Formats: sequence, C-alpha cells, structure tokens
Amino acid sequence: MTDTPSDLQKSLVQEATYLRGKILTAYSQVEFLLADLSVKLDLKFPYLIRKRINAARRIGERPGYESYRKELNKVCDDLIEYDEMRNIMAHGFLMLTTDKKGNHVFDMMMYRRNGGEFERLEIQTNIPRMHAAAEHITEYVQNAVRLFSKIYLEKRLEHPADGILIEKKPAR
Repeated sequence: MTDTPSDLQKSLVQEATYLRGKILTAYSQVEFLLADLSVKLDLKFPYLIRKRINAARRIGERPGYESYRKELNKVCDDLIEYDEMRNIMAHGFLMLTTDKKGNHVFDMMMYRRNGGEFERLEIQTNIPRMHAAAEHITEYVQNAVRLFSKIYLEKRLEHPADGILIEKKPAR
C-alpha cells in the first residue's frame, strides 16, 4: 500500500470537499436570512438552532406577517431537518475508502452531546449521495430565498435597487 493518494482518490476528496462547502453555504444562507429578518423586526435571535427556529416562527405571528406563517413554518421545519447534515458536514471527520474497481465510500464521523455524555455519530456516503443532498438543499434554499425576497419587498425591508440582503452602510 502506498501513502500517495491516487488521482481517483484526489478527485473524490476534492469533489466531496466542494459538495460539503455547497451544503454548508446553502444552510448558512437560510440561517442568515432568518437572523436578518428577526433583527430587522426587533426580535431576539438566540444561538441554539431550536431556539432560533422558535424565534423565527414568531415572525409569522406578528401583525401584518400572518400571511407568511405557513411558508415560514415550512422553511423552519425544513431547516431543522438539515441541521444534523450541516453539523456533520461542518464538524465531521472525512475518510475515503476505495477499491481496485474504483468504487468508493466516505466515512464521516463526529461526536455530539447526548445529555451529559458524548456519542459518536458515524455515517457512510458517496459522491452521488452527496450530490443529491446538495441538490436537495439548494432547491430548499431557492424556495426560502423566494419567500424572503417576497417578504422583504412587500414589507419594504429592502429597496429593490439595493438588492435583497445587501444593506448599505454609510461610509465613515
């Protein structure tokens, strides 16, 4: 056995790294939008994701925002579903195994707190599954951005000429 990775192994690790970044970026987009909207509406936005989701749900309970409640709740429910994937993509150790036929598997491992103890989470995946996950979360983000764009424009939280999400700060 050689310590030098093959071209196939290098390619697979490069693709996995790209897909991890794509998944993390997608999750972060929605996480930021929820925080930004909460801050603009003077709501608290706590650190822990479950508490953040509860804070974001309160947006749909505000006067004038009730019409967005169902869609906001869907964005929040789906974000919770993606949280574990985000955690393992961000914090998981990645190890690649290949065989002589070019088949591959990635083992991803991380520890998470379970009460007062730590448990080891291990998953196996491959490039096609990571592509599918990246496509799925990208579609979710596109739908969430459409909702937030609608809210920002209808509630005049951003000016269309400035572009959504870019708040111009005065020069110092």
